[in-house]
Amino acid sequence: MLNRLHQFDPEKVGYAELVEFFYRTHNPTTLNRQGNDVGPQYRSAIFTHSPEQDRIAKEVTADVQAKHFEPKGLKIVTAILPAREWWPADESHQMYLFKNPNGYQCETHRLHW
Repeated sequence: MLNRLHQFDPEKVGYAELVEFFYRTHNPTTLNRQGNDVGPQYRSAIFTHSPEQDRIAKEVTADVQAKHFEPKGLKIVTAILPAREWWPADESHQMYLFKNPNGYQCETHRLHW
């Protein structure tokens, strides 16, 4: 399972900017899939920690949908859910790209718009 846990300083970047960046770094229109990887562990999801984050995530999602995906006939399927207990990925997935330099290309190196 691949997990991304992002911590941010709201003094440096707003939550809305963070959510939009998340959408720019992957395909949020494929259900339970990223590239050739298929299964529920590859779903696109945003886990919120407050009602304000939930509201912002939904507003940004609607804006990104209207501007970038609706014109292409695509629909964002990213789940927006309250955060629950979190476990770090197992050691084999920690620093994956450094341990596997010939492995997957990191999608965050290419913005989609």
